[in-house]
Amino acid sequence: MEFSILDDIPDLSTYQSFTERYFTKRYVLNVNGIENNDIMIMFHSNRITLLSLAPSHFFFKTEGDYKINFTVGNINRLSNTVKGKGKKGGQALHPKSIVCNVEFNNGTKFDVLSCMKGTLIEINEELVKNPELLKKNPDSDGFIAIILSSIAVSEANKNEMLSHEDYVKIVT
Repeated sequence: MEFSILDDIPDLSTYQSFTERYFTKRYVLNVNGIENNDIMIMFHSNRITLLSLAPSHFFFKTEGDYKINFTVGNINRLSNTVKGKGKKGGQALHPKSIVCNVEFNNGTKFDVLSCMKGTLIEINEELVKNPELLKKNPDSDGFIAIILSSIAVSEANKNEMLSHEDYVKIVT
């Protein structure tokens, strides 16, 4: 009887990604009253949140080259630095704070808002070098920013936003 080692490899297509396993997806639809300007915020149990664009965002239906600009007004989000266990020194965000803007080569652009109160911990600098990550993997490698908020604020934000199940019912 002969066995192949390849027969022991599990089917990897059934495994969930890191963000699917450890983050709870929530959504804010029509941010600033703009149709399909939808934001996805992924909450981890440790209060860390990942900011990204929701799959229903008009960005994913727009063709053309684009770049992501993290300089908003006189604030450069890329210069954000935090120190220590408490992540002191991060830029303060409120729900209407612009984290970045996406600019297409034809001159059109849109702002990405944080949609929650918290502290900016980190910008995904890979998006500067590889902006296509935002389109290819918005819920993993293409996240825009990491935000940290207090337990109370995190829970309040999560409860105000659409759950993944409600989001799917609305957009399908």
